[in-house]
Amino acid sequence: MRRTAAALALLATLVAPTALIPGPASATPKAPPPAYPEVGRGTAFLDHRALLSGLAEPEWYEANIPFLEVPDREIQDVYYYRWSTFKRHIRYTDSATGHVITEFHHAPGYAAPLGGIVAAAGHHVYEGRWLRDRRPIDDYLAYWLQGPGAGPKPKEDYVNEDTDDWAHQYAWWAADAAYQRYLVTGEASFVEGLLPDLVRQYDKWGGQYDKELGLYWSVPVWDAMEYTASSYETDPADPYHGGAGYRPTLNAYQYGDAKAIAAIARMRGDQALARTFEKRAESLRDALHRHLWDPERSFFYHKARADLDPQRKLVSTREQIGFAPWAFGMAEPGTERAWAQLLDPQGFAAPYGPATAERRSPFFMREAFVGCCRWNGPSWPYSTSTTLTALANLLNDRDQDVVTAADYYQILRGYALTQYKNGRPYVAEAHHPDEPRWIYDGPGHSEHYNHSTFNDLVISGLIGLRPRADGKVVVNPLAPAEWDHFALENVPYHGHNVTVLWDRDGTRYGQGKGLRLYVNGRLAAVRPGLGELTARVPAAVAPDRRERLVNDAANPHGTGHPRPFASYTNGFDDVWDAVDGRIFYDDIPHSRWTNYRSPNPEDHLGVDFGVPTRVSDVRFHAYDDGGGVRAPASYRLEFWDGAAWREVPGQVLTPERPAGAELNRITFPELTTTRIRLVFANPPGAYVGVTELQAWSPTAGDTRLDAVVTEHARPGAPATVATTFANRGGKPATRVKTALAVLPGWSAEPVGRAETPVVRPGGEFTVRWRVSPPPGTTLRAGMYPVRALATYDRAARAVSAYAQVEVAPDPVAYPKAEVRDTFATDTSAGYTVHRPFDGEAAPAIAVGGGRFAGSGAQPYFGLVTGPAGPSSAEAMSMVTAGSFAGTGSPEDSVFVGWVKDKDNYVTAWYNHTRQQSGINVRVGGRFLDTPGDAALTLKPGDRFALVLSGDTITSYAHADGAWRRLRTAGIGDTLATPQARAGYRHGFGLRATSGTIAVAGLEGRSS
Repeated sequence: MRRTAAALALLATLVAPTALIPGPASATPKAPPPAYPEVGRGTAFLDHRALLSGLAEPEWYEANIPFLEVPDREIQDVYYYRWSTFKRHIRYTDSATGHVITEFHHAPGYAAPLGGIVAAAGHHVYEGRWLRDRRPIDDYLAYWLQGPGAGPKPKEDYVNEDTDDWAHQYAWWAADAAYQRYLVTGEASFVEGLLPDLVRQYDKWGGQYDKELGLYWSVPVWDAMEYTASSYETDPADPYHGGAGYRPTLNAYQYGDAKAIAAIARMRGDQALARTFEKRAESLRDALHRHLWDPERSFFYHKARADLDPQRKLVSTREQIGFAPWAFGMAEPGTERAWAQLLDPQGFAAPYGPATAERRSPFFMREAFVGCCRWNGPSWPYSTSTTLTALANLLNDRDQDVVTAADYYQILRGYALTQYKNGRPYVAEAHHPDEPRWIYDGPGHSEHYNHSTFNDLVISGLIGLRPRADGKVVVNPLAPAEWDHFALENVPYHGHNVTVLWDRDGTRYGQGKGLRLYVNGRLAAVRPGLGELTARVPAAVAPDRRERLVNDAANPHGTGHPRPFASYTNGFDDVWDAVDGRIFYDDIPHSRWTNYRSPNPEDHLGVDFGVPTRVSDVRFHAYDDGGGVRAPASYRLEFWDGAAWREVPGQVLTPERPAGAELNRITFPELTTTRIRLVFANPPGAYVGVTELQAWSPTAGDTRLDAVVTEHARPGAPATVATTFANRGGKPATRVKTALAVLPGWSAEPVGRAETPVVRPGGEFTVRWRVSPPPGTTLRAGMYPVRALATYDRAARAVSAYAQVEVAPDPVAYPKAEVRDTFATDTSAGYTVHRPFDGEAAPAIAVGGGRFAGSGAQPYFGLVTGPAGPSSAEAMSMVTAGSFAGTGSPEDSVFVGWVKDKDNYVTAWYNHTRQQSGINVRVGGRFLDTPGDAALTLKPGDRFALVLSGDTITSYAHADGAWRRLRTAGIGDTLATPQARAGYRHGFGLRATSGTIAVAGLEGRSS
């Protein structure tokens, strides 16, 4: 009984809206953790700030990257640019997943949950392994192997119909990347912990394994290569999604993964598993050489699958993918003559290359300038990265006379020259092989594209730091013999700092002549000329993972909680961009909040957590364009005490004066609140901008806490939530107490005990909770946040990601019935039909007899405004389905929402032919970004609704006696104020290629 009372007491503290929570009077406040990783002992031969000139937030680079100086200006400039590119693609998602590494700034519709695309994940890990902060890559590997990236996806053509999970949507080298990352960090426990997931990832490719050939087949598009010479040749009817065959790519990836799994298994002492995967690797290697190597043409080729070519011949064109086996150590001795093609003017050689297909091919550059994504000649950074990795491996591992270190440098230099636009470093999707221009470079899409490596090629290839598992560091530079100097400083390696210094005559750095290797700032090895140099390093140092920070303000979904708010937002900006986990200090792409042109002398930007949240470390990354948006003149942090805003006591600002294009941090004694806000004073003659607002708090690193809504709230019945505390550490967790934080006024009661004396390693503790809204309230449709918290071992703490209690639409919650029409009679006089697009006619309208029908023999589209509009920003518009055209044509659709005219409407749509539903919002003739469709089938009598809640809309369907939520989108201030809603009416739309569509009723209500 006392235990339950204690849990309820803890819950009461968590939900108290005014509670400040100081430590015990005798306690010394804990110093806040550093904002960036500590560099530790190293060298200081280079001027780091000078090398970072022009980069925003230089402190991040100083803490994280190895510093480079080389005599080649373009390689050096692209090196620092590519770190800035990688940085901008590190996206924080939520407390459960942490970070992902993105490919595009804005995720396309075929991306996995939270925006990941697995195609270049191997490149991301290779590149990111050299960062001092290990957490982004830790999180990213866990995302693909254990988290949302490993979750289910549709087996449909647009996301790969051959696989059913996101981690297999595209081919990649999961285990190899994880193991190669371990070689840099030296942290065995992390990669060993991934071993079961890596085995599962490997085995799931078995559905594409051909036992007869002993090879895996794949489709070029799911190698991230939409149009290839091999698909043009073997599947000309469908060169985009066709061309299935046995390719050097997936087979090389699987070989590399098998070798890596074997190595990790040996680290864990599992010799049987190691032998199994060694045999798999050798079998694949043998099959690759028997079936994909052509001894006469001296190259690895694509072989068509039997359904495309019963003879399964090798294709006629050499493609750059033929170099992939060397990237994983798969090619046998005697195959090195293939590399002559890399230098051959009729092969892959190109000034901005290498080309993706040999020039002598009849498919070279076919349709390369028609749309996008031809990998039959254009220079493609993704493939160039693999080829240069392969070439560095060949030059390091095998004696041969086909290619040299000088060739590596020349191709790397050409790759660097490729990465320019308008005289400045830049990377997009694909480049012309012979001209200084990007050919696949979509605005707002592929700027600073993160689909390749460059810095890894500089570190491990050009400078030649070859990571390994033993207690040694080996450097074997492929740099030009004529260079007089170069330096790579403070490379994070096995938890230490390694510096490589080359100074031919000792005058550049003043440390003496020759090639020098430093470990933790001390000279460890030296040789007079360029060549291989080895030194010992101390035992690997693993980071302390007992505690990690989570960002309680992050919300990548753009809806629900945590929820950003502001006193003023410029019309070109979006307050949600301030909590989307993306830190962009420039305008391309656009992701920021500003109060530009605000009439107020000061404005605020804040976060509504929804539930009581502990806060002690608030950060904002200031946007500063050097013109109309600058660093604030001053700012203060406030919290909501349940009745009023109060200034947070004990604030420590870092830096003391607000800084633009940098991280600004406020630390203070921990308090609990539901809302915080920053109040900014505008600088003279300018305004304020924020690219990201964060609220960091510590949580345990060796436990996990999840909250899952098992039953949503219904009229008169509470919701049910299950919280699960999982001990993933190596020792028992004691005195575990769980609580559920809910909205002020709501209640959460545990069903049974909410605490337990111990949770053993590998064990779990689950509590079920009844969650109820405030008594006597009728809730409007929406998502209501809950969040689990736990304390254990006296001082340790765990938090869950947000869960959302869903409340389905209930017309009673919107008491103002503004439109109710069952069309029993002809009420057409109260409606106006708008024609949005010139290419589609207005439908012929017939109203009465229980239906409002539109018809036409040609494509038509009519948006219909009703007799009244929403009187508040809490509204519901609903139609009852009547009949559909049923023609099977592309358009057979009904819309519902609020319509002003042909250029201004907020609607949800349902397409009966595709049986899909989505959202269309058009303001001033411009569509807002509202991506994503939901599967749906509507029958006559079903209801289709759109619900407005301030700046958010959510579509619902009522079928088979229950409501189902479909899609949610933020729409800013489009309907938030009476002025914005002026002229909008409850309405609907009818759109068809031909035939008749009818709705059987319209209902519009507001709160």
